[in-house]
Amino acid sequence: MPLLLLSARPSLRTNARLVEAGRNLGVEVHLKDAVPLVASIGEPQAGLYRESLPISEEAAGWSVLARVGNWRPESMLSLLEAACASGMKTLNPPSAIRRGRDHWLSLEAAFRAGIPIPRTLVGMDPDATALAAAEALEFPLVVKIRRSRMGVGVMQAGSRDQLQAILDSLWRLGEEFLLQEFIPTEGRSLRLLVLQGRVIAAARFEAAAGEWRSNGARGGKASGWDPPEDLCRIAVDAVESLGLGLAGIDLLEGTRGPVLCEINPTPGFVHLEEATGVDVASAIIRAAIES
Repeated sequence: MPLLLLSARPSLRTNARLVEAGRNLGVEVHLKDAVPLVASIGEPQAGLYRESLPISEEAAGWSVLARVGNWRPESMLSLLEAACASGMKTLNPPSAIRRGRDHWLSLEAAFRAGIPIPRTLVGMDPDATALAAAEALEFPLVVKIRRSRMGVGVMQAGSRDQLQAILDSLWRLGEEFLLQEFIPTEGRSLRLLVLQGRVIAAARFEAAAGEWRSNGARGGKASGWDPPEDLCRIAVDAVESLGLGLAGIDLLEGTRGPVLCEINPTPGFVHLEEATGVDVASAIIRAAIES
């Protein structure tokens, strides 16, 4: 069965790996630049269009995989919703991706599932939120744009004055934010990739010199790692709490044990493949066409 791969940045190595894996498996992976596509819902039919030509008709019964990044994520999710409405199948439903991209909603779902998370605050007004943070959390603390990805919009505030300045700036930019307790890990984190209810690859990440964020997009160095069963269970439960078939789970090992940092419903995996030797791309292709 062919697979439609949507990406606003088709040239990324992740997309190249998926196309290559599909070729090796005998699966037609049709990589489409999502930027010129248009979604349609309602009568006479839902679908995707490129230059006024419907592509959903030729792709009826296909599977679709959307790489939802920081560039126009809601528009990308609309394309995925229209593709699904036209009859295509997908590994990660658009509603689940939308929840997973929202740090508050994803942490709330995980917390309700009994998964340990950092204490997290959300507010609108910078003054009121800074006051609550000074009373409920300790400095330094972490400020995140609510839908940040790849370390973008993730900041550390070491004092009340710094926090106030950050929140005032985000307020003026119209960005929604949340605050979290800082989990000291000496710049280390754990990434577990969950696919269809099991961990298929895992790595430890160590932050680059002078950086406290350890993710690969910020220069973090990955090394392969065999996670224990209890951490695999946390990762799988976190993914299932959102109804996702595929997600990257970031865990932090703090003094009180592992806590969930983030859930990424459109995870990069090139660093994981390089660190572990696991053919993640092929596993994703197989799961996508069987979804």
